Amino acid sequence: MASQRQLKSKREAVGNIRQMTKAMEMVAAAKMRKAEEVALASRPYARKSLELLLHLRRHGWVDELACPFFGGTSSEKACLVVVASDKGLAGSYNASVLKKAMRWREEQGGDVVAVGRKSRDFFSYRGVPPVAEFVRFSDVVTLYEASPVIDWVLSAYEEGRYGTIAFCSATFISALRQEVDIRQLLPLQEERLKEIVEGIVPKTGKYATLLREEGGQEGLEHLEYLLEPTGRDIGEALVRSLVRVAVFHLILEANASEHSSRMVAMKNATDNAEEIQERLTIELNKARQAAITQELSEISTAKEALNTES
Repeated sequence: MASQRQLKSKREAVGNIRQMTKAMEMVAAAKMRKAEEVALASRPYARKSLELLLHLRRHGWVDELACPFFGGTSSEKACLVVVASDKGLAGSYNASVLKKAMRWREEQGGDVVAVGRKSRDFFSYRGVPPVAEFVRFSDVVTLYEASPVIDWVLSAYEEGRYGTIAFCSATFISALRQEVDIRQLLPLQEERLKEIVEGIVPKTGKYATLLREEGGQEGLEHLEYLLEPTGRDIGEALVRSLVRVAVFHLILEANASEHSSRMVAMKNATDNAEEIQERLTIELNKARQAAITQELSEISTAKEALNTES
C-alpha cells in the first residue's frame, strides 16, 4: 500500500488536473456558442440570396449550362477537402473525420486538401501529401481566415481541375451530438443549396426555434424586379456568393463541432478525475486508520509489557 504522503501527492495532482479540465470545458462551451452565433449571422444573407437565385432560375435569367458551378466541368477528377482541427484534446473528433476521409481516398483515389494541422499531419505521415493546406485558424473561425480556402475551391473548380469537389467535415447537430459526413459541394444542386441554408440553424438547442419563427419562403414570384446590369450577371454573382457562404458554413459547422467535442471530452475527464480523487481519498482514510490502529496496538503492547515486568 502506498504511504500517506504518496496518496496525498496523488490526490493533489488529480485535483489540479480536475481544475484544468473543468476550466477547459467551460472555455470550450463558450467558444462553441460563439461559433454558433457567427454561423447564424450569415443566415439572413444566405436565405435571401438563395430565394433571389431560385426566382431568377424560374424566369430563365440564370443559364445553368453556361454557369460552371451548375453545369460541371470536363474533368473527371475528384477532390476532397478534409476539415479537422489545429489542436487536440477533442475526444474522437479528429479520428472520426480523418478515418472517413482516408476511406474515401482509398476508394476514389482523388486529391486531398487539408484544412487544419491535424488533417495535414495525418495525410502527410501516410504518404498522401495534400495538394493544398490551410492551418492556424483562430478558436472561432472568421470569414477572413476562411477566405483562402473559399478562393482555392472556387478557382480550382472554375479552372476545370476537378469535376467534383466534396467536403469531409463534422456537422453540428447539438452540443452533445455531431455527425461526420462527406458532402458534395460542386457541381451545385438546388436541393443541396437549400439544405445548407436551412442547416445554418441547429436542430436542437438555444437557436433551434429560429427556423420555425422565420416560416417558409416568401412569395417572390409576385414581386417585380428591375435587374441591373443583367439577370445573368446577377445570377452568376449570387451563385459565387452562395458557394462562399456554403464553404464558410461547413467550416463553421466543423469549428462548432470541434469545440463541442472538446467540451464533452473535458467533461468526461473532469468526471474521471473526481472519481479518482474520491478513490484516493478513501485509500488515504484507510491508510490513516491503519496507522492509528497500529499506533494503538503498539501502545497497548507496550503497556502490557510494562505491567508484566512490574
